Amino acid sequence: MLDHPTLTRRSFLVLTGTAAALTLVPTRALGAMTRVRASTILPWTELSEGIHAIADLSLGGNTMVVADGPGVLLVDTKFAHLAYALVADAHTLSSGESSLTLVNTHHHGDHTSGNGFIVPNASKSYAHKNAIPRIEAQLDRMKLGAQGGPAQVGRMKDADPRLLELAAKAADESDALTTNDIAPHSSIGSNETITIGATKVELHHFGAGHTDNDVVVHLPDRNVLHTGDLVFNTLHPFFDPEGGYSAKGWIVSLKHTRELCDSDTIVIPGHGPIGDRASIDAQIRYLESIIDEVQRAIDSGKSKEETQAMSWGFMDGLGFEQIRERAIGAVYDELSK
Repeated sequence: MLDHPTLTRRSFLVLTGTAAALTLVPTRALGAMTRVRASTILPWTELSEGIHAIADLSLGGNTMVVADGPGVLLVDTKFAHLAYALVADAHTLSSGESSLTLVNTHHHGDHTSGNGFIVPNASKSYAHKNAIPRIEAQLDRMKLGAQGGPAQVGRMKDADPRLLELAAKAADESDALTTNDIAPHSSIGSNETITIGATKVELHHFGAGHTDNDVVVHLPDRNVLHTGDLVFNTLHPFFDPEGGYSAKGWIVSLKHTRELCDSDTIVIPGHGPIGDRASIDAQIRYLESIIDEVQRAIDSGKSKEETQAMSWGFMDGLGFEQIRERAIGAVYDELSK
């Protein structure tokens, strides 16, 4: 079993919600990227005209909004208590009641738990075909998360007063949620192209990696890329034994993702600071290194527990130290098959 003895997926989500104290150094100089006007409820950063992102470990998986004319794209929905704030901010950032399109980069709850309050309000919604049944299976967990949302907001420092009201609205509505509310209505296979206004959006799935349903969101004409959890920037990556991961496949997916970039591409990781293609390179090196080191440990006769107690130089200084052993154990299991 891959699970760390004291760390479940649920406890990891709690840890990501309290990890804001970590000091993270972006891999790209943010330059013209600035915090947006105070009329938004959540802390968005403007990447370029009409494109905004939240990269805050305390708020779950990184989210992107792309606004263009009558359309607005939302990539990932974080936690349930943030869902209505995401919708409100998406419309604020698009300067009106634009038609909303949702894309989930994968099924994990820190990227999809707001779906139940967003999918019904979206004109279109997308996830990989493998993600949809995995999302549907989280219905009860999403309801519980929504019901605990007001308390979660109450523990947030300097939260916008509007956030508590919107979290309470989600909590009140949570009992009525169905699988049709939480699962995107359109499935993606390998590739899909959609448009938001005049903005071309390419959705790519390169095979099993972080999960068996990772989707990369690429804006080729704007040179912006959202990798989902294929990239944990300056952090140990999370391995989910029930999510269809493959460390070797993860490297393949990242190399295909890297091909979409040039030196100026803005890369939004699933977790960690916004960066550039160097963040993809760093994730590839991490995975190649952990595979090599764990294979050496296996070849020398070390047990899984002995190997999990190890650490190597490429791991030094990374955040999410609490999941280091889990990452080693997952790779050990994959290489031992």
